[in-house]
Amino acid sequence: MKRAVKHCTTLVAASLLALCGNGAANPAEQFAAGAGNQSVAAPNRYPFESQTIGKALLNTLVLQAPRGPEFHKSAFEYPIVGPDGCTTRERVIIDGASEHTLASPCTVLYPQWVSVWDANVLVDPADVDVAHMVPLEEAWYSGAWAWTAKQRRDFANDLTNSYSLRVLTESTNAERGSSDPAHWWPTIDGYRCNYAAEWVWVKARWNLSVDPAEFEALMTELDETEDNYCRDKPVYVPPLGLNPGRGPASIIGGIFTPSGTPYSHIGVQAYDAHHALVRETRVRVEGSYELTGLPPGSYTVKFLGGTSGTSDQWYSEVPGGPPEVITLKAGSIASGITVAMVAAPGPASSAPPVPGSMPG
Repeated sequence: MKRAVKHCTTLVAASLLALCGNGAANPAEQFAAGAGNQSVAAPNRYPFESQTIGKALLNTLVLQAPRGPEFHKSAFEYPIVGPDGCTTRERVIIDGASEHTLASPCTVLYPQWVSVWDANVLVDPADVDVAHMVPLEEAWYSGAWAWTAKQRRDFANDLTNSYSLRVLTESTNAERGSSDPAHWWPTIDGYRCNYAAEWVWVKARWNLSVDPAEFEALMTELDETEDNYCRDKPVYVPPLGLNPGRGPASIIGGIFTPSGTPYSHIGVQAYDAHHALVRETRVRVEGSYELTGLPPGSYTVKFLGGTSGTSDQWYSEVPGGPPEVITLKAGSIASGITVAMVAAPGPASSAPPVPGSMPG
């Protein structure tokens, strides 16, 4: 029995940000911390520019069964020694500790770590492991088998963000192994949303595919409708570790409306450069929408008032101006594509627009 492992859900809930030195607990928090004067606070929870939601990000991934030659961990060259003389693993452990005072160049003096996936607080370095958010074997069969040696090394040692590599209890990491979310979830239910978002974020960053069972498990979590917490939670769009992207693209955003207008009566359409309709959807009751599964290309977006009492209009940088062309690369997301719907002429549509009447 490892006496130094403490299971402490209350402590994690109260102190996670103070103890977890390995970055924000979720992508939305990290983005918000660096967002400057741009507000991303509730109640306007749907994405602004440079943000998306986990469901839309998942829809940019290639859906296919695992494939590739036999996996060998040595193909990833992990860990490597960094410029500071510490290995990737040592650097994650140092950055993840609550106290960064060093006993030696690559060892912390007063160690304490939070393992967020199982709510353990660790004080014995022997109990600490470092987990790849997307395990190396999972990455291999999701596309990494076809990469160059340098690309696999970059993936395995990615210290550019707080999601790719995590401090984790050794026993939990062994239990998880190379499982994807179709077969393993964190034991703390409240962290499942973050886990799903971070898994998809890493896969999107590295153009990795998802298999059907994995996709279904992730979408079930990211599209939950009980309180819309996970479905509406913003995630910043990841910088690609590999260019170009591989999967389909998405356009997402929301609407402003005159007071009392039913959002779900408004439709959204995407037209390609030849003015052909490619995708259409309806605005959700919360006021946001997602146009997913788009091939790379140039698009214009039209909003249809329908029976909502608002007028049809094109997305434009200038109100009433010409349609704005949105260019999408493979796997990319255009977010913040938002318009203010205008009341249609007539007595039934006399109510003026209410500025800031966005979904709560």
